[in-house]
Amino acid sequence: MRNAKEPEELLNLVHSLFESNEDLDLVLVGGLAAQGVYNACDRWVRKTSDIDILARSREDAEELVRRMKESGYETFYNERLDKYSVFKHEEGIHIDIYPGKIGKYSLEGRRVLDINGLRVLSPEDLIGVKIYAYLTAERGNKKHLIDIYTIIIGKYEIDLDYLLEEVIPYVSKITGLSKKEIIKRMYDEKALDQFRPKERRFIREEYKRIVDYFNKRKSVKYITSAVNG
Repeated sequence: MRNAKEPEELLNLVHSLFESNEDLDLVLVGGLAAQGVYNACDRWVRKTSDIDILARSREDAEELVRRMKESGYETFYNERLDKYSVFKHEEGIHIDIYPGKIGKYSLEGRRVLDINGLRVLSPEDLIGVKIYAYLTAERGNKKHLIDIYTIIIGKYEIDLDYLLEEVIPYVSKITGLSKKEIIKRMYDEKALDQFRPKERRFIREEYKRIVDYFNKRKSVKYITSAVNG
C-alpha cells in the first residue's frame, strides 16, 4: 500500500465524486471539510487521510457504494458503527459513507451549504458533529477539537444563535450531557499545540466569546471559562 493521498488530492477527489453523483444527496463532513473547506490558515493545521460523506438516506448511501464498487473500489459495511467504507489501498484512498447520520447525529434538520459547488455541512453543525465525536470517543480524540478550533477561526463567521440554540442543545439531547458541560469540554489547552501563537490567542478569544454569549442568554447557568487570563 502506498502512502495516503495528500489532503489536496482528496479534496479534488471529492469534487469529482460529487459531480459524477449529483443525483444523490451527499454532504461532505469530517476533517476534510474542517481543514479543506473552512480553514482560513495558510496551511493544513492537521492532515487528514480519509473522506467522510454523509448521505441523506440509506438508499443514497447504498447506491453510492454500489457505483463505487463497480468502479473498482473494495467495500465494507461496519454494522456496529452503521457506516460503509470504500477504499483503494494501493492508491491510498479511504472513504467512509454514513447513511443519514453519524452515530446519533442525524442530518435531518441540519444546515447544509453549497460552497464552490460542493455540499458541505454548515460550520456550526460540523462543530456539533466534532464535539459529539469527541465526547463519545472511548478516550476522546483531540483531532476533533483541532478541527473545531480550525472552524471557529475559519473563513465563515459562526452563527452563535444557531450554534447555541439549535446545535448544542441537539448534542445535549443525543449525549445526555448538559449544554454547559458540552461548552466547557469544547476547550482543551493541549489541543492548541498545533496552532501558531497568534492563532492560539484568537481561538481563546473566540472561545471566550462563545462562553460569554451563552452566559448572556443563560445567565442563571454561568460558566466559568476554562481559559486563564
